[in-house]
Amino acid sequence: MALKKGELTTGVISGIRSKRGAAFALNNLRMSSNIKVKRICEFCGNSFLARTTVTRFCSHICNSRYGKRKVREEKIQASEKQVVATVVATAKDIVVAEFLTVREAARLLNISIRGIYNIIQTGRIKAVRLTPRKTLIKRIDIDQMLALAEFKVPVLKARKKNPHPKYCYSITEAQQVLNFSEKALWDLLKRNNIPKYRDGKFSYVLKSDLNNFSNQND
Repeated sequence: MALKKGELTTGVISGIRSKRGAAFALNNLRMSSNIKVKRICEFCGNSFLARTTVTRFCSHICNSRYGKRKVREEKIQASEKQVVATVVATAKDIVVAEFLTVREAARLLNISIRGIYNIIQTGRIKAVRLTPRKTLIKRIDIDQMLALAEFKVPVLKARKKNPHPKYCYSITEAQQVLNFSEKALWDLLKRNNIPKYRDGKFSYVLKSDLNNFSNQND
């Protein structure tokens, strides 16, 4: 018989001798409850009416899918940790190894395998070809190559300052001055090495350069 709400008192509970009987009584009380609580499903994010304040999912489907997703995420995390551990272990082995394969040398220098073969062909490091598919390089040879290498710091050239627009023709203005089409004007500038200047998406030509060319061809 189901107990009504509020009837489960201390005296009633003390009268129930077995644990099974107490659990059955509590279950009947919960089942007979008319409480409805608005909750948000942890899987689909939809709101639903629950009968308890601890309900996490709106349906058994969401509950099952949440469990599967959690298992999948745990497997992915375990796989990523394993990959990181393998990479770290491999890097440590490369650092202390006396001989390296071409792939290991490429990983050590952070260049491509083709780059390692190019270095070998230029004679900067020596390599021993044990089999058609396996070539070994001494780690000490790589260290010596790096010790003798000269590292040049690239010098940045100062950017040329564009002339003031009042001393220049735009491409459209240059076309009008010479009575050329746009293609003919670009060919002319390229053929005669007349410098061009850019300001954003616009190109300009010095008036003096264009006037000198025009006077020479009159």
